[in-house]
Amino acid sequence: MPRERAWEALLGHDLAASAPSKLLLALRGYGLRARRGNAGGTIADRLQRFGFTKLNEVSGEELVFGLAGRFWRFDGGLRRIADPATFRAFAEDGCVKTAWNLRVVETGPAKSLLTTETRVKCFGPSARRKFRLYWALIASFSGAIRMGLLRGVKRRAELGREGT
Repeated sequence: MPRERAWEALLGHDLAASAPSKLLLALRGYGLRARRGNAGGTIADRLQRFGFTKLNEVSGEELVFGLAGRFWRFDGGLRRIADPATFRAFAEDGCVKTAWNLRVVETGPAKSLLTTETRVKCFGPSARRKFRLYWALIASFSGAIRMGLLRGVKRRAELGREGT
């Protein structure tokens, strides 16, 4: 499908659209944060309500979000990050920051590929140990949410829908 259609499908995607994703996000408390403020909006709006900071957008191509905290804590130990410059400067000992991108790449005439990548930086040996244990426990759940996102965007783009 054309990159433009994939991009529109990505913008309209709701992370909590699938039952497994909705359950996992609710267990983590993201569901409560997402319901604050106005419902709806783009995926960028929704992620920002979850607590992510929008770090960059290349319209039609890529979204990048950041999150910082002590993710292994039940409440996530999230730190409020106001803007990209604050995110770049963030280096609190005992914390972790992560950057997550969603990118639509044109792979041929009327063909595209949606990819996602996450990068993590741990601040201090204690944070590294705790994050490794945390990741060992939640990696498959995080993967399930991402696979739900990729499948949902694909389905939405193939149907050519712009609504929910």
